[in-house]
Amino acid sequence: MTPARVVGAGVSGLVAAWHLADRGFAVEVIEQAPHPGGLIQTHQTEHGVVETGANAFVWDATVAAWFQRLDLTPEFPLASSKRRYIFRNGRARRWPLTVAESIALAARASAAFVTRATSAGERETMEAWGRRVIGEGATRWLLEPAMQGVYASPPGALSARAIFDGRRRGSRMLVAPPSGMGQFTTRLYERLCERGVRFHFTTSAGTLDAGVPTVVSTPAPAAARLVAPHAPDLAAAIARVRLEPLVTVTMFFEPHPGDIHGFGILFPSGTGINALGVLLNADIFAGRSARRSETWIVGDRDQELTAWDDDRLVQMLAADRRRVTGREARPLSLHITRWPAAIPVYDAAIRHVAPALASLPPWLALAGNYLGRIGVAALLEQGAAAAGRVR
Repeated sequence: MTPARVVGAGVSGLVAAWHLADRGFAVEVIEQAPHPGGLIQTHQTEHGVVETGANAFVWDATVAAWFQRLDLTPEFPLASSKRRYIFRNGRARRWPLTVAESIALAARASAAFVTRATSAGERETMEAWGRRVIGEGATRWLLEPAMQGVYASPPGALSARAIFDGRRRGSRMLVAPPSGMGQFTTRLYERLCERGVRFHFTTSAGTLDAGVPTVVSTPAPAAARLVAPHAPDLAAAIARVRLEPLVTVTMFFEPHPGDIHGFGILFPSGTGINALGVLLNADIFAGRSARRSETWIVGDRDQELTAWDDDRLVQMLAADRRRVTGREARPLSLHITRWPAAIPVYDAAIRHVAPALASLPPWLALAGNYLGRIGVAALLEQGAAAAGRVR
């Protein structure tokens, strides 16, 4: 059997290993961490499930095929998850715009559609696109929190072309394994071991062997370093991609009659809330917790908040929660996850990466969230595409 190598055992790396094994390669996977899964980990605690990364896939044919392949039962969101909120004027609101702002949104969007002015300009930011197409109010209270909730960056830092080019069309239905996202990566890892794929954990790849078909599925900085000797222009493009840090803090509370129920709340800047948003986990998927389970998401917001120590961070979030709920509550437990380089900034730099992939030699392929599409469902497709490219 011809050997093949995968560097990185995150979701896309595991999927690439699977497809390489399908093609008859003898596959080995090198991973710097002591376990597979990358950002996707699930911890079962005394009070409920804690997700360290994404809490769901976007359901499509690729995701459905993987659930069937791994004998996983898809779990779809509860009806309560349909309620989503944006914080404005001291309240969580399902529709944060005033009547005048709603009318302005409808008028601007209609005019832009009729005049075919909805396309993004080559150098237009999401903020500039929003003001031009949907108006100031909708940009401030709808677009900004949505962008920060998905990309952890303000719309002024994001390229509108990069966002729209990577936009996923079709259904936005979410799905997760019954025991959390880690069940997917654990099951995939176990099946790969059964198929003879060899794993080397706590191992770094110093260089790549041009004689071995290889898929690099690492964060952008490591990928740039590894491919530099073989595709220097591509490596330079990857190195220019900036990465945003994130901290998630999952807290469990005793339920309260005044609790808001739904998918979560997004916090636009200038509202007095430091966090980007909060997920209401027990209202999204069944069985996540018998308690009140909240995951607060913290980005830097130009204040380097993610560098704060645990005590200061928890105090900040306690103050945020008081502003949202109007009451004091001590968590039953809390769990902090830090990702110093979690999400690529989808600015103009990221648009130069995908076109440069053509410079890769035929034995080498890449998979990662810096290639123009974000989300774990996209990583499944990238892993398969990367395995199909190498020869």
